[in-house]
Amino acid sequence: MSRLNWHQAILQNMIDAVIAVDRDQRIMLLNPAAERLLGHALHQILGQNFFETFTFATAESRAEIQNSLEMVLVTGEQAVITNQAPLTTIADSTLQISGNISPIYEHPGRIMGALLVLYEPAAELEQHFNSEDLLGFVANAPIAVALFDNSMRYLAASRRWIDDYKLDCESLLGRSHYKVFPETPNHWRIAHQQGLSGATLRDEEFFLRHDGSVKWDRWVLMPWYESRNTIGGIIVLTEDITDRKHLQQENQDLLEQLVAAQKIESLGRLAGGIAHDFNNMLNVIQGHVGLALLDIDTDHPIHQHLTEIRDAAERSTELTQQLLSFSSRDESEPRLIELNQSIEGMLRILKRLIAEEIEFVWEPESEGCIVKMDPSQIDQILANLCVNASDAISGIGTITLKTENREFDHEFCKTHPDYLPGHFVMLSVSDTGPGIDPATQARIFEPFFTTKPQGKGTGLGLSTVAGIVNQNQGFVRVENQPGSGSTFQIFLPCHRDGKPIPHLEPAVRAPVGTNEMILLIDDEPMLAKISREILLSLGYRVIIATSPREAIQMMLDFKGTVNLLITDVVMPEMNGQELYHALQKLQPNLNVLYMSGYTLHIMAEQGITSEENTFLKKPFSRNELAVKVRQVLQQNRAS
Repeated sequence: MSRLNWHQAILQNMIDAVIAVDRDQRIMLLNPAAERLLGHALHQILGQNFFETFTFATAESRAEIQNSLEMVLVTGEQAVITNQAPLTTIADSTLQISGNISPIYEHPGRIMGALLVLYEPAAELEQHFNSEDLLGFVANAPIAVALFDNSMRYLAASRRWIDDYKLDCESLLGRSHYKVFPETPNHWRIAHQQGLSGATLRDEEFFLRHDGSVKWDRWVLMPWYESRNTIGGIIVLTEDITDRKHLQQENQDLLEQLVAAQKIESLGRLAGGIAHDFNNMLNVIQGHVGLALLDIDTDHPIHQHLTEIRDAAERSTELTQQLLSFSSRDESEPRLIELNQSIEGMLRILKRLIAEEIEFVWEPESEGCIVKMDPSQIDQILANLCVNASDAISGIGTITLKTENREFDHEFCKTHPDYLPGHFVMLSVSDTGPGIDPATQARIFEPFFTTKPQGKGTGLGLSTVAGIVNQNQGFVRVENQPGSGSTFQIFLPCHRDGKPIPHLEPAVRAPVGTNEMILLIDDEPMLAKISREILLSLGYRVIIATSPREAIQMMLDFKGTVNLLITDVVMPEMNGQELYHALQKLQPNLNVLYMSGYTLHIMAEQGITSEENTFLKKPFSRNELAVKVRQVLQQNRAS
């Protein structure tokens, strides 16, 4: 039953006359009791002014009620009609009415009208009740409603009430409610007494059924009056809202999932923007270092420093990929790696992530820890787990990082459903913190769930770890001993017969140009400048621009042939593909090489895919640029 139907049912049942007026004191509603009392039908007087419709025997009584009504409409404070005002009915009889006036709010802070509740003389009330109008209403109501006397004996009950509570209609009337329901809880007994004292109560409540399911009820409890000052008992209305509650919970769950998805979407786009700017700067660093290394002998003291700078820039590139992979915005590049070697390359960084007073222990498996995944994902797993382990330890403690070869057969997995059969490399991170309570452990892999203080955690670390492991056909287990710490175990498929592929830049001479003309556009001037210097060192002629408009003007001014356009993809004014098409109209045989530090997802939105030979991902080394430029020129020359 809707809230509107509830309000209508209660209004129809009220013995007091109820009249609603708007801010202009026009009549907007009368309940049946008001129609009987005043002799007017609502359709006859709807929209008429209250004081022009109803006549008061004295000017003083009219003025008192009108002033009270106007004050309610202005201040929102209730008013009481203290004196019995003589009101003339349509039949010219005079009633001595009392009552109160309350504001009606359209929304908090805005009054849309007022509600006048007028008390009927006792004789009239008794006449209506004795006429069994109320009893008839209750018995025939389409809702679950029951009428009780002041001893909580049943006077009437609707068919819906009898069906909902599985009662015997024949033996119900006259019986005490507490004998019909001997298990009535104490708070309900208190509510009944409050209703018998004149209070109106309403609430929502859940009940545990015998089958273990939950039933939700919405209820209203209010007194009914035998006379003006005498409460005859209470009337109770109930509505089963279980289905509605389940639907609300489903909607709430869907809303939370939507909000989480939107957060991931927003963070992914933010990560893409950060990656673009960060990759541009890394490209500038790598470009200058690469050129410097060409001019310095390997035994020069500065050569080692430049090599360290180059390695740090490459590591920073991997960190950018970690930032992108958490939001699934970039594609992983899985390859066979020796896990222990990959971890040992991260140890120095990991030790900086944990507090100084915490001991860090590394216990590698002796051999055979070959897995197939993106190396940057290993770095991300390690960083997240070690930071969490460090945060779990207050003061002095130990974090143990360990690898082991493990194998599980089908029989074992039948009795341990959280395991998978096969050969695995286990990577575990243990801490000596207080452990994880069961309620928290059940939710630790949920996105955005965190137990850390405000501003100290995002709730994305462990959910990202779980996502990476699942993506690589592995699984995660948590061994927890409250008071003694916890261990996160990452199981990754083991490739025992595989040979790790070192991710090294080929030590070959960079292919050089043959004086071809290149037009290079990048909206980052520093990157445009160093890219030009690299291309000049490779034997190309180069003109650069930092905007599409400038590039088009250069092409118009240049009298010779441009062999290759190298352009950033995402730029102001127009994107790289639109610029290429515009320049192609000036030189139809123009070749193109796109470059970008944005994610592959955003590149796809621009119409560029990583499979194309015409795409170079930032940051790139001198050799990578040399190889890609040569590929594009030779491929198009052959075609």
